[in-house]
Amino acid sequence: MNGWGSALAIVLTAAGTATAAHAQTKPALDVCAIVTPAKAKAILGALATQPAAKTDHIGFGIDSCMYIGPLMSGQGAQRVLSRLTVQAGSGKDAPDMLQMDADKRQATVPLAGVGEAAKRNPAGTFVWAKQGGAVCTAEIANGLPKGVTADSAAAQLGGLCRDIFAAVNAVKR
Repeated sequence: MNGWGSALAIVLTAAGTATAAHAQTKPALDVCAIVTPAKAKAILGALATQPAAKTDHIGFGIDSCMYIGPLMSGQGAQRVLSRLTVQAGSGKDAPDMLQMDADKRQATVPLAGVGEAAKRNPAGTFVWAKQGGAVCTAEIANGLPKGVTADSAAAQLGGLCRDIFAAVNAVKR
């Protein structure tokens, strides 16, 4: 086989793999149906109208929902918007993957009343929680909304994880 034939074979193989992986993108848990725009707005304030939030299956048994909030700083191409991301997962890999997020974001402060175990970062912008085999993370990126304290933000993020766990338990029944 000449060089072009080998390259074509590699491209076809990669395309076949991508199609197979794409077929597995249906989320196991519709996180955006649980973390509604109204709940996101209560945390972030005004939400951007585009893009519309939808649950993404990001792999490793993790489903994710993201909302874009108001402008935090900057102008034009240098604008920084707030962002709320909630991830939920279970299974073999999800707990370890989401634990790595907690470690990276220095979630070391215990957070009571959320699942079997929960912790947050000192800034209140990130929460990790676990209940049974389910794990949830919730994060506000690019700074807290004006007037929101770290404790208040962490409590609100913990509430989103409680909602996730309630939905997971409802599905199990």
